[in-house]
Amino acid sequence: MISNSLEETKNIAHKFASTLVGGDVVFLEGDLGAGKTSFVQGVLEALGYTEPVRSPTFSIMNMYLIANHPTIERVIHLDFYRFESPREVHSLGLEEMMENKKNVFMIEWPKNGIENGSDIRYTRSIKFRSVNEQTREILIS
Repeated sequence: MISNSLEETKNIAHKFASTLVGGDVVFLEGDLGAGKTSFVQGVLEALGYTEPVRSPTFSIMNMYLIANHPTIERVIHLDFYRFESPREVHSLGLEEMMENKKNVFMIEWPKNGIENGSDIRYTRSIKFRSVNEQTREILIS
């Protein structure tokens, strides 16, 4: 899909959000400024979340409670950009959080924190590519 604005990116995210179910793990890949966090903002808007949604670059993990959804209780937004080793992920206790099938995980820069053979597997992958200052290519698989 092609997005030519923040609004279009959020509209794509709204459609994507309608396909999410509890237990989904979504990997978000793309360069800095490619639209990963904006996409997550759109997903949360579509799920009815009304508070500000911030990038987890410095906090590493932000959790958002979702009300009135049949299969999703919480969206956990993670950013592994600053991780130097997959071992850093283990300190977050993600494996335990993933046991709760009402959680949805949106993980930016997953390759910085998840090694091959890890127990953390994605159910969806979204790749963002900046075409120019306004335009983004968004590939959902």
